[in-house]
Amino acid sequence: MVIGNGFFSDTREDALEEMKQRSKCEVKHLPYSTIGNIDYFISETGDLYGVQRIQGKCLTRTKSPIRYKYGYSARLTTAPHKEQFLPLAVLVYCAFVLNRWEPDVQLEHINGNVYDCRPANLRPKVEDIPPEWSQRMKQRQDVYKREFTHVCWSANYICGLDFQDCKDAAQSAFIYLCTDGFKPIQNEHQEFVGLWIKIARLRALDIYRRRIVNDYDAVERLRSYQRGFEFDFYQLQPGKKRERYLRMYMEGNTPTEIAKECNVSLGSVSSSVTRSIQFMQRYFKKDIDQWMRK
Repeated sequence: MVIGNGFFSDTREDALEEMKQRSKCEVKHLPYSTIGNIDYFISETGDLYGVQRIQGKCLTRTKSPIRYKYGYSARLTTAPHKEQFLPLAVLVYCAFVLNRWEPDVQLEHINGNVYDCRPANLRPKVEDIPPEWSQRMKQRQDVYKREFTHVCWSANYICGLDFQDCKDAAQSAFIYLCTDGFKPIQNEHQEFVGLWIKIARLRALDIYRRRIVNDYDAVERLRSYQRGFEFDFYQLQPGKKRERYLRMYMEGNTPTEIAKECNVSLGSVSSSVTRSIQFMQRYFKKDIDQWMRK
């Protein structure tokens, strides 16, 4: 059913087929982190769609990009009453080339047309590394080898990210301090390490916020598992708080609503829900592997 600038469909798969027919090209799910029940899809030509579940139906709306001198920008909803403007070319590149979310990627248009956002016309921008940057990094090699693990664990302590993500955050912070973030006052060893830890923690939090907390497919799989089990699998969670947060989340409450109801911070709820979903995915994967070996 067509309504305004969108349409209703029974399932997300039906909505995807309708999007492909309208765009007349390939359409993929955009790996973009949102808090709520909305998912974004984008076509190869830059057509952007938002799919929202309303009372068992999928409402799909088209998102019109805004034209600027430097290209198109898209307005995406990150949370209730919060929006973010992102380059349309970055969205297309993340969805069709990288298959992951990296909003900091720097792109250039092969044919020089900044309004041509097709994947074939996009490539990473290559910049020459100034000689002084390489010299600074060589001077810090000993500090990097000695303190790298410590910085990773410090980043992990903040939000409990996977250790590989913490390594990425620590490496990114180190490069920043040796390049754009370089200041002469950072010559002292302890001050450099302190700044490195601080920036790595901020990068780790940034990675965490971009992660899809309410992964649609993961939640749907958990709901299907719930219907097939005779016991309350929420009790598998290590802790009453995690059990309660996951139960409320699976019942349709947003992390913001859970935080308000339980009188806790939004970060605590989001972190707990993410860990709970990952825990259940590992649990059921282990159960299925054991069944396959029988």
